[in-house]
Amino acid sequence: MKKALLLTVAVLAATAMGLKAQDASFDSLYKSLPSPVASAPVPAPAPAEAQPLPSAPAAQREWLVMVFVNGRNNLWSSGVADVNEMETVGSTDKVAITVELGLLQDRGTSARFLIKKDTQFPVADLVRGDRDVTHIISPGIPVPNGDMGSYKHLVDFAKWSIRKYPAKKVMIVLWNHGSGRIDIGGADNGGSELGIAYDDLTRNFIRNKQITMALNEIKSATGKKVDVLGTDACLMQMASVAYEMKDAADFVVGSEEIVPGPGYPYDTVLGALAANPGMSPEQFSRTVVEKFHAFYDTNMATLIAMRALGGNDGTTYSAIRTSASSDFVSTLNAWAKEAKKTANYPVLKAALAKTLAFEHGASAGKDNSTSAHSRDLYDFVKNINADPKVPPALKAAGADLMDFIDSGSYIIASATTGPNPAYARAKGIAVYMPTLIYDPSYDETMFARDSLWDDLIKMMLNQKL
Repeated sequence: MKKALLLTVAVLAATAMGLKAQDASFDSLYKSLPSPVASAPVPAPAPAEAQPLPSAPAAQREWLVMVFVNGRNNLWSSGVADVNEMETVGSTDKVAITVELGLLQDRGTSARFLIKKDTQFPVADLVRGDRDVTHIISPGIPVPNGDMGSYKHLVDFAKWSIRKYPAKKVMIVLWNHGSGRIDIGGADNGGSELGIAYDDLTRNFIRNKQITMALNEIKSATGKKVDVLGTDACLMQMASVAYEMKDAADFVVGSEEIVPGPGYPYDTVLGALAANPGMSPEQFSRTVVEKFHAFYDTNMATLIAMRALGGNDGTTYSAIRTSASSDFVSTLNAWAKEAKKTANYPVLKAALAKTLAFEHGASAGKDNSTSAHSRDLYDFVKNINADPKVPPALKAAGADLMDFIDSGSYIIASATTGPNPAYARAKGIAVYMPTLIYDPSYDETMFARDSLWDDLIKMMLNQKL
């Protein structure tokens, strides 16, 4: 969950009723209304009709970057600010940038944009907020009944983008609150309320497994996997989440920890791609991690002073190569087979107390019945192996697992920032590690099906009881 808003943005517009033109300015799409206030939920609109796909141009670009910006919650002003960051770069004949933007004020009509370069407003220091971030110059297409919490609507946006702006390589970015294994509530579409893209108007959201369903529908339409899936949202870079994507996306980039209000530095991320559009998906995944790290490493002190972090411990960001998922699970299972022996519980319990936990301030592991904190896998195994009482077989399997994580075959890039020095221990993959109660919905995940991680969790909780 992006917990803090970086910029104070002037009041935005509500739904443009009765627009007849296909393209409209941002000002005409969103006219001035009072700032959003808390209110009773509005009824969910009917599912959006699929928008007609325009004819494809002859030339293919190198990259298409699609950003699904769900600002239908307290993040709405950050969403507009990020679109403005994208406009400092804009689309080129080599790179197309498309956005679906939903806002709390739009009353169900989102807008689609091909991002144009804004030459009127130069690149400025967005940390200081010294440019007008309410001015979006890219013409938008209104999309009535646009449910930003629907994976089907995400698919429709992606198909529209791919058909209209075809490219050799594609990235999808999901922008919103993210929960990983942290239940933040506020929606009800069956099962556990864990996922991304929470729409406060429809009370809908995209569950983790629905992300995969969306990617598979896109894969069916295009004949190939999505090259890169990015989550500009909190707590999503977990083993159970990434494993769901292994057959639908080649690379997954995301954060183990909370993502601060500014989110991605879209100006530098997209600027690097525009400067080198020939990047491979692996190179671009590494670049996203690099630029994310550089922004927060440079601006951390300022952001803390502005209280724009939602916590001041630090940040994490990493990139995963999904083709190595099976090797990861195989190596993990060899370790977990030893670890889940009940005789090892005292060693595991002692290590758990020292292991880096996510959702700022959660390192003490104070869970409740609806909020089980995630922890860094590598740090947990390292703490186990540092215990002089660890059995030799468990220590050897732990060394193999750490070597695999360090090898770069699965986690291809990982970077952290302080000021808490403990964040340097994060290696790029978090795991569900409840200390109070096991959420049975975890059994629905492919990761629980194929790995022994759920068995290990249950053993530890049963020993406590």
